Amino acid sequence: MQASRLTGCAAIASLVLGGCGDAGADAANDAESASAGNDAAAQTSGGTGQTSGGTTIGTTSGTLNSTAGPGSPASSASASSSSGLQTTSVTTTRAGMSSSGSNTVGTTGTGGAAAVGSDSSAGGTSSEASAATTTDGVGGADSPGSCTESQPVNSNASGSGPHDVTVETNSDPGINEGTIFRPTDLGGDERYPIFVWGEGGCSKDGLSNAAAMAEIASHGYFVVADGTPNGSGSRSQNGNDVAGMAAPLIGYIDWAIAENTKPCSAYYHALDTTKISANGFSCGGLMAEGTAGDPRITTWGITSSGLFSAIQSFYDTVHTPVLIVEGGPSDIAYENGLRDYDNISKLGLPILWFSKDIGHGGDLFQGGGGDFTKIILAWLNWWLKEDETGTGKGALVGAGCEYCSDSAWEVKSASIP
Repeated sequence: MQASRLTGCAAIASLVLGGCGDAGADAANDAESASAGNDAAAQTSGGTGQTSGGTTIGTTSGTLNSTAGPGSPASSASASSSSGLQTTSVTTTRAGMSSSGSNTVGTTGTGGAAAVGSDSSAGGTSSEASAATTTDGVGGADSPGSCTESQPVNSNASGSGPHDVTVETNSDPGINEGTIFRPTDLGGDERYPIFVWGEGGCSKDGLSNAAAMAEIASHGYFVVADGTPNGSGSRSQNGNDVAGMAAPLIGYIDWAIAENTKPCSAYYHALDTTKISANGFSCGGLMAEGTAGDPRITTWGITSSGLFSAIQSFYDTVHTPVLIVEGGPSDIAYENGLRDYDNISKLGLPILWFSKDIGHGGDLFQGGGGDFTKIILAWLNWWLKEDETGTGKGALVGAGCEYCSDSAWEVKSASIP
């Protein structure tokens, strides 16, 4: 069983939207401990205080403490509210969805490809690559620019998919704060969709959810998890500006798109830059939500996460299918995620909700990332690979959905094609 990574999370830990939540499931940095379910959690949030189901969720200066493990009711402490939330600055229009589930949004969107290139590990010179416009799965026109060789990480991460997994880092600006999990085999006919992930507690440890990331990569995805391997510290949280929180994830997307067009890159024409997704756990889920307005995003999701309060200006930026996975009423983020589901489901876009009462983070830290990761993977297969079989859509809706017929799971959907 994959153990939780703890970063000084004591019996009562102060964290940013679930940083060390229920089972240390959110604990982001150091030695591995027991599986998710034993740590106490404390949530410090950046939005206006909300009360739902007897639990205060989201405050500006208050702290929500929970000593609940998986399956146990969360207890709440006092929280002080402040003035109303600021609106996010992201604007976009919703794109149409094809019947097969492919996003019809173009891939050039905000920012285009980032300017990349830095001193290589071998001492090469630094230069900027020109921004590339991608129009197809192999990345469109080639781009000039230098390349920096990625460096392997000492990790035994693996998954159940057909691909061996390589874990590595790269010193280029735009990617040097992330950890790459990818299929070892590059250069073949398969093009790998891009998936970016925000860690619990907005931790900067890119191995915090290594089991889940490796599982997804083994099924043919180019994954970038926020944070460097065994990195310390965490990113700041601002629930009023999730678009700002998303900047690192957007940077990873920019870098991957640019690398895909550079003949000198190991990732040259290996990525499907028209199929991009973001997700994240707890505070990292807010980072993922912040990508929602980027027109290059094909789909996004949150895991034990959600906005602290309804922000209509944010919901208006949503233009793709959305997946929400929560750990039941004992999950400190449950009401946040439920609020997001209720508001996004009004938009007429495909949205699925899965929740099982096993606490914050659920079984994300178990071997292979648990059922939470299985659900995320099936969703990715559906929307990024147009898989409607039992490994994609069929695992999540209809007669083949085991979660749908299991009374332990709460399953809801809207506008499913």
